[in-house]
Amino acid sequence: MLYLAVLMFAVFFAGFAMTVNEGMWSNAITLFCVVLAAMIAVPGGLALTSFVLEQAKPSPENEWAFKFACVWGIFFFAVMVLRLATDRTSKVRMKFFKPLDAGGGILLGLMVALMLTSFSAMTLFMPFAAGVWKTAEAAPWQSATIANFAQPMSAAVG
Repeated sequence: MLYLAVLMFAVFFAGFAMTVNEGMWSNAITLFCVVLAAMIAVPGGLALTSFVLEQAKPSPENEWAFKFACVWGIFFFAVMVLRLATDRTSKVRMKFFKPLDAGGGILLGLMVALMLTSFSAMTLFMPFAAGVWKTAEAAPWQSATIANFAQPMSAAVG
């Protein structure tokens, strides 16, 4: 469980590092794409899971892996399609004052990183619910870290 908590911080840092220099307009579009893709991925991934489980007929203890893979597959596909669509329709970047663009870009980059990390943490509850990963072995701060990271996306999707 310690590794999962560290992984959540690493995902947050990587998401922030990838968006910190993008500017306010690009990060606003990325935030829109990540949140909308998550809203598509959760119900779409669960619907795809039922089809895949029917076709693959895995053992009950491995069903969580199919659910996890379907949700993440739909998420990646939705992010790519949404990002391509927004890049095609918004060819001209909106201009902001330099200080506003720099500060707003950093704040929106933090939001993008938070929502991406939140989606990652939310999907980690699939193996927890299946009983594959034991939360009883974790320290309280580790469980709280993953639960707190999952809250923003759970509120947006749920």
